Amino acid sequence: MEYKNIKKNIISKWEQSISDSIFLTPFDLLSWKKTWIDNYGKDFQESFFFGDNYFAPLMKNNGEVSFIASKDLCDYNNILISDPDISIIQSLIQEIFKDSDTKKIFLESIPGDSQLFDYFNNLRNEFKVEIINEDVSPFLVLPDSWEQYLSSLRKKHRHELRRKIRRLEETVKFSSDDIYDPDEINKNLDEFIYLHKISSKEKENFMNENREKFFKELILNLSRENKIIYSYLKVENKTVSSSLSFYLSNTRYLYNSGFDPKYNYLSVGLLNHAFAIQRSIAKRFKIFDFMRGNERYKYELGGIDKLIYSITISK
Repeated sequence: MEYKNIKKNIISKWEQSISDSIFLTPFDLLSWKKTWIDNYGKDFQESFFFGDNYFAPLMKNNGEVSFIASKDLCDYNNILISDPDISIIQSLIQEIFKDSDTKKIFLESIPGDSQLFDYFNNLRNEFKVEIINEDVSPFLVLPDSWEQYLSSLRKKHRHELRRKIRRLEETVKFSSDDIYDPDEINKNLDEFIYLHKISSKEKENFMNENREKFFKELILNLSRENKIIYSYLKVENKTVSSSLSFYLSNTRYLYNSGFDPKYNYLSVGLLNHAFAIQRSIAKRFKIFDFMRGNERYKYELGGIDKLIYSITISK
């Protein structure tokens, strides 16, 4: 991927910080941020702050400094830190406020398991810090086997999942799998977009022309870096449900999904996720992250909430 508008020394520092960071998600990757900048960054001034032990990919608009991203497309944000030292954050905030035009720092989508939450919480004596609960992000700690996973579900949810799988097996011929190959993933992108749009009126409205362009470029860029899994469920050889996930280290991040409502009677949306969880267990992933949103199916599949925070800092 080309980075025409970012200086080489910044790219080098960013890549090194990604490698060294003690907390990292796919949304911190250079290719993810660059794709967002290319599609949505024209109204913002990029502001990269970095030191020996940190890198902060930020942007500025009308006196407000924020992360490079928007929460409609980005589930998590982070400052890349290689050393768990609160003084790093103190120095960063002081550096940002050296610019007299900066009125406040507004940081969205900070996951509750990031050390940033604790760091900013401890800066209240030096700055005005407001922390609010922005959203929830359910996740699963994956066990060693599918049977252990089923046993971990609440009795009602376990019974329902087994019933839905049995009904699918007894009613139709079906297949389900994960695709990792970049060329195969991109061959299926148009079909995925179609299923996403017909899933619900809300998703149809969400996937407008600009977001579709961003989404396709993002999946193309990250699949080339082997960071994408395309999952599907076919009924009678027709794809009726699919999803796209990021994967990084031992975690699988469910980014987006879609299904054909005509097959709702077979619970194809939920079962596509269930089979993806089953394969993730077999692949020895440690975490299955459903990410932002409190949709019911996430809890039916055993999701446990993690909070996402927004933090505002002012002088």
